[in-house]
This record gives sequence, structure tokens and C-alpha cells, in this order.
Amino acid sequence: MFRWADVEQITQLVNQVNGISGTVKELDVELLTQTLAQPSCQPESNCYVADSGGQLVGFALISAEVPIRRAVASGGVLESHRQRGIGKTLVARAIDRSRALDVSALHIQTGHDSADASRILESYGFARIREHWQMRWEAGELPPVRLPGGFELKPFRLGQDERALTELQNAAFGDNWGFCPNSVEEIAARVRIKGNVPDGILLITDGGTPAAYNWTHRNENSHGSVGFIGMTGVHPSYRSTGLGTAVVVAGLEYLRGEGITTVELEVDSENSPARELYLKLGFRRVQQTVWYEKRLP
Repeated sequence: MFRWADVEQITQLVNQVNGISGTVKELDVELLTQTLAQPSCQPESNCYVADSGGQLVGFALISAEVPIRRAVASGGVLESHRQRGIGKTLVARAIDRSRALDVSALHIQTGHDSADASRILESYGFARIREHWQMRWEAGELPPVRLPGGFELKPFRLGQDERALTELQNAAFGDNWGFCPNSVEEIAARVRIKGNVPDGILLITDGGTPAAYNWTHRNENSHGSVGFIGMTGVHPSYRSTGLGTAVVVAGLEYLRGEGITTVELEVDSENSPARELYLKLGFRRVQQTVWYEKRLP
């Protein structure tokens, strides 16, 4: 099981398993510690690590999303220790833990071409249900930010806008696959994680009423910096008004003004409006991932 004393080794393991060691996306101990300390994580109960001769070689982290009765597991095994049954053991632990959490489905995301992971998951009765695109923008041309009359673009205010952002995000994504409604406490914790800057969370308001938002964050280390669009949403009452384009462009302009010229995001391949918006703004698909589901009676 997880121990906070191992968080430095676990950080190295996460970077190696995800192939980001020595890159601009490499995580540091502070960021991973803050992430694991989020209210929804509870790693002492929901994180399993595999040890071989004193070396951590694999992990599985299960996140419970009880309001929508699902769990999401992430993890992997070092390449040098694959084909030894470690991955199958971790998947089995994730299934058992999910059953104990009393959810009805376990979801796991893997690379589109990850044959070993797919084989393990399918052997446990998982089925492919969804594909996501990883997209990248690299300092391309952007249209001007255009807002309808009476609308205002403003940055998030730490300690003041947590409830407004929570309500807007829940409204914007309420009908999206895989979205679990957030609490104010969860959002308040998330906006304070390293790499999140209040000025990088942009809101469009209509006479003070939140209508759209773009939540950017970044990772910076000795290898450089990269920006991310974590969430972008428009309240259902304001869709088809151009606010989505405006708020995404504003976020990209903000990141570019901070010296960040590469921005990445993830989008559901079935979300045609969002996918086409990003393509129109110069994003390109760089990778695909597959979501697997196992129903838990």
C-alpha cells in the first residue's frame, strides 16, 4: 500500500511509467504531493504500489466518483518489469477496491496502441467504450477575443470565486460523459495546486453572472515549460454565442503572454463542437487514448 514516506520514489515511478522523465512534463515531488492530498484521492486507501527487491516498479491509483457511481484507475508498470504479472495484479486490486467503494463501473484509460494494457484489461472483462484525443497548439495565429455587449472577461479571484466556478463547471459539464459534479471544497483545493495561477483561470461574465470559463495551468522545470487547458466550459444558457471561442483564445493569449508557446489539452473524440473549435484554432491531434469500462454488479 501507499506510504507518504515513499512519495519521492513514487514521483519517479509515475514519471517513468508515463514516459515523461527528463521532459517538460516531468512532475516534481511538490506537485504530486499536492495532487495526492486532494480530497478525492485518499491514497492511503486507494493507491497500491508494487515492490521488487526494494524498488517500486508499478502502481495503481483508484479515484472514487461516488455521485456518478464510478471509479477511475490510473497507473502502470516499469517497462523493465512488464510481462511478470505485476500489471494483472494491480488491475485485480483496482477491481477489488472499486467493488469495496460500492460503485457500478470502473474506468481505465490507456494508450491507443498499448497492446499489453489492452490485453490485460480485456482479460478481466473490460470493454472499449470511448476514445479521447490529446491535442497540441504551438504558438499559432489567433483571432481577436470578441465578446457580446455587456459581457466581461476577468481572472479568477482566489478566495472569492470558488463557488461561482464550481457552479459554472457543474452546469457546463452536467451532461458530459464521465463528468462527476465537484464540490466547492474540491475546487478550492484544486485551484491551489502548484501550476495553477488565478490569472490563468479566466471567466466571462454577463452582468456579473458567470457564463463561460477557461482553466489553464502549466508545468515548469529545468527542461522548459508547457501549458495545459484543463477545462473549458460554457453555461448551457449561453451556448452558440461564441463565448467558447472567446474564452479559449483568451486562455491561449494569457499563456503566450507568460512565455508559454506549447499548450496541450484532452478532448472526447465524440464532442464534435469542442473538437472542431480546437482544430479551428490551430490545435492538432498528437495522440489518442482509449477508455475501458468494467461493469461491477
